[in-house]
Amino acid sequence: VDSLARTSPQQLGAMQLLSVACLLVALAHASAFSRVPTVRAARPSVRTSAVSMRMGSGKGWGFGRPGRAGGNNNSPIRRGSSGDGAVGGGGGGDGTGSSSSGKSGDDSIKGPLGSIWAGYMTLLEERPILTKALTSLTGFAIGDLLVQFFIDDKGSFDWGRFVRFSSFGALIHGPTGHWFYGNLDALIPGATARKVATKVFIDQVLWNPIFGIMFFGYMAATEGKGPLAVAKRIQEELLVQVTGSWKVWPLAHAINFAFIPTNQRILYINSIQIGYNMFLSVIGNRGA
Repeated sequence: VDSLARTSPQQLGAMQLLSVACLLVALAHASAFSRVPTVRAARPSVRTSAVSMRMGSGKGWGFGRPGRAGGNNNSPIRRGSSGDGAVGGGGGGDGTGSSSSGKSGDDSIKGPLGSIWAGYMTLLEERPILTKALTSLTGFAIGDLLVQFFIDDKGSFDWGRFVRFSSFGALIHGPTGHWFYGNLDALIPGATARKVATKVFIDQVLWNPIFGIMFFGYMAATEGKGPLAVAKRIQEELLVQVTGSWKVWPLAHAINFAFIPTNQRILYINSIQIGYNMFLSVIGNRGA
């Protein structure tokens, strides 16, 4: 109760509503990227069948290029080669996911957004950990900016806090998410209702508190706190973070594990987590 004293229920409620709104936006995007594009006019070297899906080591689904005529692509589903997790649904933390060609992205997306998406998919294929680290840096940076400009009324921008919070996204959240979700999908491949529920349970009951310990430990340590102060911060704030997560992430991760390719999970999570990061920014910087 004492740990919530400096944050009003209205502020926490607003942040939770924003998280839900971000969830709905991310769901809309996931639905758009999951649809098979409309069949186009035939080209000499390209079959006009549905876009082929690539599967990497049982770790997830991603978007591939249309099948080429004359090849052995008789089925819309192909097994990806081993690699460090690209658009073919690899993206595993241990680098054993598939590395199907992600440069084409979704051929149905045109214009500037299509170029951005294709470029992001290329980066995911070539440098998955760095790309996910930068994705999390962006999500955490936006969350703290929104808090400092619209929620906290301190009169001046706290650059130290901004750097601490953003760097956690880059150094901890992105890389560990790459490792955790890649290995989770390798351990429990598939997206049946039972498997999705199992993954959500593991994420929220096991990984959620581990994430909280990393988060509050990192924030306190980078503030220059000693070991006792770090342990105290974790003890005071962990339960707030874990229970706050349960209000947003079970539904978000049910969608995540059912529809999102493994290598795109960090992008999906950060699209929702902008609102949740505002909540983390508030409770993570109390007593700083």
